[in-house]
Amino acid sequence: MSIRKHIFKKTAWIFSLVFVLGPLFSGCGIFRPPLKDGDGYYTEHFHCCGPVAIENALAEYNKQAGIANKRRISSKEISKQMQDDGVFFKRFLSLLYDREVVCSTWSWEIENLVEKHGFKLVSVKDFKKLDPSKDIAFVLVRGRFISKEWHWMCYPVDEDIETFFGPKTKINKILLLKLK
Repeated sequence: MSIRKHIFKKTAWIFSLVFVLGPLFSGCGIFRPPLKDGDGYYTEHFHCCGPVAIENALAEYNKQAGIANKRRISSKEISKQMQDDGVFFKRFLSLLYDREVVCSTWSWEIENLVEKHGFKLVSVKDFKKLDPSKDIAFVLVRGRFISKEWHWMCYPVDEDIETFFGPKTKINKILLLKLK
């Protein structure tokens, strides 16, 4: 048997086990799936930290740019735009493990959404070098390492970024919002 066939058989066997036995060892997601509205959108994602951080960042950009009459895009609209790009992975994880997974927002989702609005993201290492008068950034903070304590925030809108989870707060990622 070729190495490729052998790897394929082992991979297929592992995936079969996950799909067959996974629900037996899963969290409550399989029994209490995430809620959807009539259009099929996960309602729990509408007001999660990712869409809220994007709403705040776009509003802050308009404020700093002196655009007073532009309508604020709500976190619900942002969430729907994000979900339109696909939620297969979130749906799978929410059913297998925990329904709260639908509230997760990955950095690539933020990047895709802000690109649709004419922006790009630039990774930054030093939080202290951000200037509140000109910089707008998405900041991913975490609390204890192995926990659900992860949260997207918008700089400079959110003021308690470095202490959001108390003294154990760590800044995991900083993505600076820039015009394309």
